[in-house]
Amino acid sequence: MEKDILEVERKHLSNVIKECDEKHLLEVEDKFKLTYTYDAVGMGENRIPYEDVKRLSQSKALLEYSEREQKEILNHLKAYEFVKNEAKSTKVFDEEKLKDIHEILVEGIFQGGCYRNVNINIFGAAHQPPDHIKVYDRMAKFFRNLEQFKGNPLEKATYAHASIAKIHPFVDANGRLAKLVLNYFLIKEDFLPISIPLESRETYIAKLEKFKIEKDLTPLTNFFKDLLIKRYEEVLKELDI
Repeated sequence: MEKDILEVERKHLSNVIKECDEKHLLEVEDKFKLTYTYDAVGMGENRIPYEDVKRLSQSKALLEYSEREQKEILNHLKAYEFVKNEAKSTKVFDEEKLKDIHEILVEGIFQGGCYRNVNINIFGAAHQPPDHIKVYDRMAKFFRNLEQFKGNPLEKATYAHASIAKIHPFVDANGRLAKLVLNYFLIKEDFLPISIPLESRETYIAKLEKFKIEKDLTPLTNFFKDLLIKRYEEVLKELDI
């Protein structure tokens, strides 16, 4: 039986890391963190170029951008570090942790960690988020389902991501939150985190809509698996020793 290519790449990287310089590993991780923040924030209305995301991460302020644009970048960098640390702990992923991540994402922009009390519409989407009065019940069901989930780690990570994107529990930053939750579950199971490239936005949205409308998780899971394999290939190339 042919071995799963993702598992092969995963084991290969594990062996390479043992022989790799720690400084080199940190450089690869820092590069990913910037790329991931650029992609995740860029999915919305924030269009700060990658080089300026890098500059902002170092200087903490760029006068040519609005305060909100800068906070979205800096908050995302901070939220990603929080997610990495939390994923490596033994704590259970619960509602409090989800709200903590959201609070970090929107710190200094608006009050985070509070479920929306208004209805929202996603322009151009075939599926619209549930009425705000249903959010609490939908989120309670989500956490129950997550606890009882029977699939493999990638399927569980995809389910968590897609469910948050579908419910849209907060007024804003749901997309960034859902991507951070995806990576929380990947990191927790010793996978590399992934970023959804801006050029793959339409493909990603189409597969996410498939889940929202038909409850079919397979296309999105396969999409993420392909991104994971590509990420392992890229990291192995960068760490080539």
